[in-house]
Amino acid sequence: MMKRLRLRRYGAESPLINIVQKIIQLHKQGYSNIGYRAMWKILNSCCGINATQETVRIALKAIHYDGVVARSRRRLVRRRYCNLGPNFCIHIDGYDKLKPFGISVHGAIDGFSRKIIWLTASHTNKNPRNVALNFVEFLRQSKRVPRLVRSDAGTENVIIRSIQIALRAVHNDNMSGYRSFLRGDQLGIKGLRCCGVFCVLTSPHSGEICLKT
Repeated sequence: MMKRLRLRRYGAESPLINIVQKIIQLHKQGYSNIGYRAMWKILNSCCGINATQETVRIALKAIHYDGVVARSRRRLVRRRYCNLGPNFCIHIDGYDKLKPFGISVHGAIDGFSRKIIWLTASHTNKNPRNVALNFVEFLRQSKRVPRLVRSDAGTENVIIRSIQIALRAVHNDNMSGYRSFLRGDQLGIKGLRCCGVFCVLTSPHSGEICLKT
């Protein structure tokens, strides 16, 4: 009955051979530079594997020892970011460091030129309608649809995702339809946070804010 309903006992760990095989498969798919915590999260949330962090840590050390040693040194490893041109991929994200002061920031950046597409401050950046209004205004002014939109997995981006997929559904390229919206770790959006538009420095003792442009 439990197998037919795809249920399992709480805390029951998957067989070790299944965990190792799935980690090797994920390494071949490009997940070779992530730590055991990120790998544990992917296994449990996306792959249907139930494993403890300790098991994943030991398995990673046995499978990819050189990678574990390199990450333990905490040295900066530069990753390659590819963008084919303006309006090819835009990155959207929120900035929550000012929320204790009642300010929620949301912005978008062009991944190729690092141009700030929008940067708004309001009482919330978690309302999907407010966030979608920025995207619609961008489409109206630019009169074009980006080839790809990338964001994190936040619920505030659900309307933008629907708009992007609907507008790109009639195209025939390899990124049309559902492939035109990508969720994942934000590599390009970090330019929004440190590109020189503003740098927020908060003091844990005084709570003062210093804005640098």
